[in-house]
Amino acid sequence: MKIIDRYVTTSFLKSLSFAVTVFSFIICITYIFDRLSIVFKFGAPLSLFMLSLGYSYPAWLSMIFPVAGLLAAMFSMGDLARNNEITALRTSGLSILRISMPVIFAGAILSVFFMFFNNTVLVNSNKKYTKIWKYKIKKQSYQPNEGFNIVQIENGKIFSAKIIDGNNEKITGLILLGLDNQLNLSEKTTAKEAIWKDGFLELTNATEGSFNNGNFTVKKFPLKKIQFAKKPSEFINIKKNPDEMSYNEISDLIIRLDKSGIPSHQEQVHKHSKLAKPVAILIMILLGIPFAIKTAKTAKIFSFAVSIFTGFLYWGTLSLFLAMGMNKTIKPMFAAWLPNLFFLLVAAILIYKTEKTSH
Repeated sequence: MKIIDRYVTTSFLKSLSFAVTVFSFIICITYIFDRLSIVFKFGAPLSLFMLSLGYSYPAWLSMIFPVAGLLAAMFSMGDLARNNEITALRTSGLSILRISMPVIFAGAILSVFFMFFNNTVLVNSNKKYTKIWKYKIKKQSYQPNEGFNIVQIENGKIFSAKIIDGNNEKITGLILLGLDNQLNLSEKTTAKEAIWKDGFLELTNATEGSFNNGNFTVKKFPLKKIQFAKKPSEFINIKKNPDEMSYNEISDLIIRLDKSGIPSHQEQVHKHSKLAKPVAILIMILLGIPFAIKTAKTAKIFSFAVSIFTGFLYWGTLSLFLAMGMNKTIKPMFAAWLPNLFFLLVAAILIYKTEKTSH
């Protein structure tokens, strides 16, 4: 069995490399012809344009891999069926599922890998792509990392800042209000300026007030250091681009939004989709197995067409459900996972029917 598994795995990986190369070439050519006129319009150097292509590629790679996995499964398993190798293995007592196990295992590894890839490499490349395309090529005015008149709830206290300089982690006009169990004011801290460093705020021209036996006492400090876990920059632009945030960052953002009383259903949709999208690679590969066996007699160009059509169908279905989740039509978790469950069910039914008809 080890020889058979190695043979099937090698065939699948060769087909996968071919599919990724073909789709990558198509994407690069499309990107160049679609955006080159914009580069000439703004007079940006071609080196920057090619750099933007490089930073945009991880996003495209994440999108094409489910389709590439489907095509690779159809090519590799189709070749086995076309050469009657699956028939020979079936007569020896092996099921289609067992013959396909190396391909399925490879799909599971790829799904796990892209969960990591999408939350590290892809997030960082999206940030760099935005900076290059928007600010260096299209020469849009840079938006400084600043916030004005921010009020939020943090660790049971009301946090207020007149100005936040996110680049230097500096606060101007800081007010921290503490409330007791009856929501009455229990303490108040103010500072003209505050700089965050290593989990602490260093306050300048600070005052600290508290209620003591019904009296409100105030103390003044030219300099004072208080513990504060959040960086000031984390209070700025609380609604960030989810494509530039990892799963953990979105999870933290949802907690902050909930604490501040701001709706977070859209962020929850993006959070669940961060895990659901990579699983599509495994599901598309599962779909490709029965497709390959049933279409073994057709030309390979037909497999290519089926892969493209199925890929568009999947991403279209996912986009529809994500939009429904954004509009609160369905719950965020269902919006991200129902398309996967639907296509997984279709794959399971097709594999079962193929198994039955092969006897």
